[in-house]
Amino acid sequence: MRPVSRFLLTLCLVATGPLAAPLPAAAAPAAPGPGTRAAFALNVNFSDPATPPPAGYRRDSGDAYGDRGAGVSYGWVRIGTTTPVALVGNGRNRGKASNPDVRLATLMHAQLPTTSSGTPIPGAWEVAVPNGAYAVTGVVGDAGPAVDSVHYLNIENQNAVAAFRPDATTKHASGTRVVNVTDGRLTLSPQAGTNTKFNYVTIVAVTGVAPSVRTSTPANLASSVDPTTSVVADLRLPAGGVNPATLTAGTVRLTSVADGRQVAANVITSGGGDVINLSPTAPLAAGTLYRFDITSGVQDLAGNAFQPYSIVFATGAGAPPPPGVAFEKVTSGAVSASYTSVVKGPDGRLYAATLNGYLYRYPISADGTLGSPTVISTVRTHAVAAGLSGAPNRTIVGLAFDPASTPTNPVLWITDNHQFVGVYDVPDWSSHIARLSGPDLGTYTDVVTGLPRSIKDHETNSIAFGPDGALYVSQGANNAMGAADPTWGNRPEHLLNAAVLRLDPARLPAILPLNARTRDGGGSYDPYASGAPLTLHATGIRNAYDLVWHRNGHLYAPTNGSAAGGNTPATPNPLPAACTTRPDGPYTGPVVPAITSNPQAETDYVFDVKRNRYYGHPNPTRCEWVLAGGNPTSGVDAYQMTAYPAGTLPDRNLDLAGIYDAGLHASANGAVEYVGGALDGRLLYVRYSSGQDIVAFDVAADGRLSNRRTGITGFTGFNQPLDLTQDVATGNLYVTELGARRITLLRPVVGAGTAR
Repeated sequence: MRPVSRFLLTLCLVATGPLAAPLPAAAAPAAPGPGTRAAFALNVNFSDPATPPPAGYRRDSGDAYGDRGAGVSYGWVRIGTTTPVALVGNGRNRGKASNPDVRLATLMHAQLPTTSSGTPIPGAWEVAVPNGAYAVTGVVGDAGPAVDSVHYLNIENQNAVAAFRPDATTKHASGTRVVNVTDGRLTLSPQAGTNTKFNYVTIVAVTGVAPSVRTSTPANLASSVDPTTSVVADLRLPAGGVNPATLTAGTVRLTSVADGRQVAANVITSGGGDVINLSPTAPLAAGTLYRFDITSGVQDLAGNAFQPYSIVFATGAGAPPPPGVAFEKVTSGAVSASYTSVVKGPDGRLYAATLNGYLYRYPISADGTLGSPTVISTVRTHAVAAGLSGAPNRTIVGLAFDPASTPTNPVLWITDNHQFVGVYDVPDWSSHIARLSGPDLGTYTDVVTGLPRSIKDHETNSIAFGPDGALYVSQGANNAMGAADPTWGNRPEHLLNAAVLRLDPARLPAILPLNARTRDGGGSYDPYASGAPLTLHATGIRNAYDLVWHRNGHLYAPTNGSAAGGNTPATPNPLPAACTTRPDGPYTGPVVPAITSNPQAETDYVFDVKRNRYYGHPNPTRCEWVLAGGNPTSGVDAYQMTAYPAGTLPDRNLDLAGIYDAGLHASANGAVEYVGGALDGRLLYVRYSSGQDIVAFDVAADGRLSNRRTGITGFTGFNQPLDLTQDVATGNLYVTELGARRITLLRPVVGAGTAR
């Protein structure tokens, strides 16, 4: 892969802002040599029809979009459409002797009224280009005395100039952006501006392939954005994930447009390295315009620089926190460690697992703070003794005490995984379910081995004992959207991937462990066999970090949807023989095409998980082909994937009524049913990425979720929260913050309705 040239990356870093001095005139593009094809380049000066363009430039005097000769088409369209519109008559030449640069002396009103009624017809300017990357410099302003404009210049899906108000000395502003064109037209728009005036634009194709931003949330020019928002960028990753070491305050920034002040924020990626997330450490100011920038200092893991990216958005007033509910954050006293999961044991102590295989057991003081821990290294010791890859390091995610545990004899079930350290080579079939018992949980019993594993952080996640005494297990997917893709090492889904599994301890063999490697990976385990101890409870659950059995008898699973760019499988013809053995009967459709590099990101979910139902992540080994809700009609459908042709039905087993939106790029992870106080019965879950907070859902007796609430006092401002648990005796919550390497104590505020 060829990197973007150093010159163009330098060009991309030209600051957006007032134009202090005229830019040098652009030379005409050099003629291609024999047998070569010229890279696209175009310079356009916006002016009245009479002014000759400067050397190396074409003139645009407001003609509607169309053929301009020499194989080039450009011109004006109604903003937000491709409908040609003429702005002839909107061009000006101020003729300022003090400004000999004709490019700055001339302009085109992009929003001037052009009808007899005086109704403005705002126009956007477009040029036909081959799909690809382009470095674009645009200049806006007026060399004359007028200072009543508020100039905006948006280039494709990025912002170059925002809210520029000229004064007596600063007349112009410029911005340079590298943009990706996918629809054959490069667009310059004055959207959000008032009487914006275009001066000139230069466009040059960028050669090579580089990682870049596909889209962002909020989008460019979004308004009324919640002040507690995070900014998340979906990425194009031709050579693997983003390098988290390059995500710094210098390479990913959020600033106030008015004064340029940088916002303090945490900048992270997902475990899969497929997004960039900036989360402010405090709520943003209401009613304020902000600029989000990613610079070429960000790299992928192959060392390729990102194409820079820039948007602006405006915050709204924000919702007030719910009354009567408040928690205070308290330093818990936990030692610094990379905590994954936390649970209170039957012995009254707090147990916390880590990314590298330790368990910390903490005594809990009367005020909720934690005393000196006992460090339990049983899992690491076993890894060495068993010769496991990556030993002694392992990652413990799932923690569930056996229902038969007593205060003096606790038995802890865990999920035990190969640690992911940022190198995308984690071995498949390497996850375990184990049982720890005896003094200080020093006895390790392998219960299930040979569980599938992605090359990255999708693994065997949380576990929870159900009311039937079985252990329910969250098994992550191997890829983004059901079909193998390069970002996830081209590893396919296996039979047990992307599912909630059910392990019946009473059916386990007398001699452990049970090897769960299935036939599609060279093993022999069959979860459909009569009497099988490990079975598929529900499927299509991409990467559920946690499982919560609520008192209403329903099982809830906060689940990470995929970032954009994944692949989905096509229904084969003929169907595999296995399609006759689905639990709901032989597969009868729908027939769906594959989607390659899906441009649409999934939201995150909370699933009300029901036996033998499907929740939207395809798995060809189970004859599950349709991503999310498909695209059943030409209208807007629930959880639709617009890359499917209209009429694509969802899988017949999709439990649409059991799917709830947890927020785009939330990374919905640890969850708990809160007991007591004003939040009694609510489902709480943490958002590791967007928001980095705790969210509450109301829960009905029939299982329905409603009234998703954010902004609860004490529930915001975390640093990559991953899990939480409640001490039911006190109402205290304990939150693991992976980014801060700590456990934070949240105590209910007396008098706020949450005190015990």
